[in-house]
Amino acid sequence: MEKTEKPWTELHRHLDISARTSTVLELAKKQGLEPQSSSLESFRKKLILAKPMTDLDSVLAQFKLFQQIFDTVETFERIGFEVVEDCWNEGIHKAELRFSPSFACQYNGLSWTQALEGFKKGLNKALNKYSQMQAGLICIATRDYGPDIVGRTVEFFLDNRDSFIGFDLAGTESRFSMKAFETVFQPLRDSKANITVHAGESTGPETIWQAIENLGAKRIGHGITSVQDSSLLKYLSEKQICLEICPTSNWLTQCVKTLGEHPLPRILRAGVPVSINTDDPGMFAVSLGHEINICRQQMGLSDAEIERCRLAADKASFLMKPDSRTTSSPLKNPKIA
Repeated sequence: MEKTEKPWTELHRHLDISARTSTVLELAKKQGLEPQSSSLESFRKKLILAKPMTDLDSVLAQFKLFQQIFDTVETFERIGFEVVEDCWNEGIHKAELRFSPSFACQYNGLSWTQALEGFKKGLNKALNKYSQMQAGLICIATRDYGPDIVGRTVEFFLDNRDSFIGFDLAGTESRFSMKAFETVFQPLRDSKANITVHAGESTGPETIWQAIENLGAKRIGHGITSVQDSSLLKYLSEKQICLEICPTSNWLTQCVKTLGEHPLPRILRAGVPVSINTDDPGMFAVSLGHEINICRQQMGLSDAEIERCRLAADKASFLMKPDSRTTSSPLKNPKIA
C-alpha cells in the first residue's frame, strides 16, 4: 500500500466496492459463492481488474460479487469499519464514502435502512478508534434503475438527512439523460443538499453541463470530458466546481487509453479544482498514494500541482469543518447520526 506523504481528503470512494479482497473471499466462501478451496492469490486474480476492460459498462458488470457478499447488517458494519481503517492507513484524514442503497440491497432482502444502520455502526466504530479522522456518507441513486427508483432514493436521503453529507447520481451515463431526473432532483435542490453527479466520464461535456444546470451539481464525479469544451473549463474554473478525478479507474474503463494521455493536467492547468481519488479500490487494488504517484510520474504533475489537488479536495469536501482550525489541524468527527 502506497501511503500519502501528507494528510489527504478523499472525495470519491465507493464504500460498497472498497472491501478488502480477503474479506470478500471469506464472505463469498461463507455464502457458497466461491469454492472453499479457493486461495487468496487465485481469488485476487479473479476479483481484481489488472488491465483495461472494453468500456465502462463492462467494468460495472463486474460489481455483482461485491453486491452479493452484503448478506447481513453485520457485514455492512464490518466493511464500513474496515474501509475507514484502510483509509486511515493510507494517510486519508477525511474520507467521503458513498454507497447506493438500491445497489447494496439488490440481492440480500435487507431494507435500505438496515444497510444504512450497518454502515453507520461500522463507521462510528472506526472513528472512535481513529479519533483524528473524519468520515461521512454520501447516498447514491443508481440511474440504471430509472427515475422512479432514483426518486425513491431521494426520499430515503431526505428522510435520513442527518446520516448523510451529500447525494450522488451514478451508474451508466448513457442509459438516461440527466434531464430525465430533473423533476425527482428538485426536492434535493429545494433542501440545499450537497449534490455531486457522475458525469463526463464516458459521455461528452454536455452531460456535465446538464448535471450542473438540470440537477444542481456542486461537484462532478470524473468530469474528464470537460477538456473537450473550453467554455465549460472556464465555467468550472470561475465557479470553482471541483472534479473528482480517478486516474486508474478512467484507464481501466478505457475512458482514457493510457494514463499518460489523461486530461487531468490540462484540466488542472485551466484553473479547474481537481481532486485525486481511488473510486473502487476493492476492484482496482489501488490506494490514494498510488493514484497521487501516477499523477506525478505518468502525467507529469509537479509537487506544487499535487498540493493544489490536495487543497482543492479539502476545500470542496462536504464534511463540516470545525471553526478556528486550519486544514492541517487534527480533526475529530462527531458520531454519524
